[in-house]
Amino acid sequence: MSANLPSGGVRAYAADRVFDGERTWDHHAVLVKGRTVLEIVETASVPPEVQVHRLACATILPGLIDTHIHFMRWKGPVFLAYGVTTVRDTGNDLEWILQRREESRKQQWPRIVSLGPLLDGPSPSHPLVARSITDEKGAVEAVRETVAAGVDGIKLYASIKPHWIPAMVRESHQGGCKVSMH
Repeated sequence: MSANLPSGGVRAYAADRVFDGERTWDHHAVLVKGRTVLEIVETASVPPEVQVHRLACATILPGLIDTHIHFMRWKGPVFLAYGVTTVRDTGNDLEWILQRREESRKQQWPRIVSLGPLLDGPSPSHPLVARSITDEKGAVEAVRETVAAGVDGIKLYASIKPHWIPAMVRESHQGGCKVSMH
């Protein structure tokens, strides 16, 4: 438990596994105060004064994850009200969504995983949230620039030419990002 975390009113839920949206933790517990998930800690490190609720043969998800949204400010509190603590934005204006991702750390919003804009072919279906690409060189450059901007992943869209995809995926993976495609 973090040194500055008060134990009053904190409960712990322990199960065989905890899945945090990115990885599975064995022998861990979820600390909760009221309706707020505080953190995930090793079960052995839960202080003795904190009541531990043990759940046999179970996996705890300390919140729901919506893996395909197009975030707007008004949605943040609504997601949390329904238990969604992480959202994966699959296409938005790059600068805008990166600003919202940063803002989400201070708001009562879920954590935002951003894929930046849709990387699409020459005539994007959704021009307000897409980047138009006309050739393979431009496709690789679009991935490189989007990764460099700090996204969490890359979203390829419907009009990407099939023969561009291997080079785009390689570029994305070299930058440490996974790829999704519509």
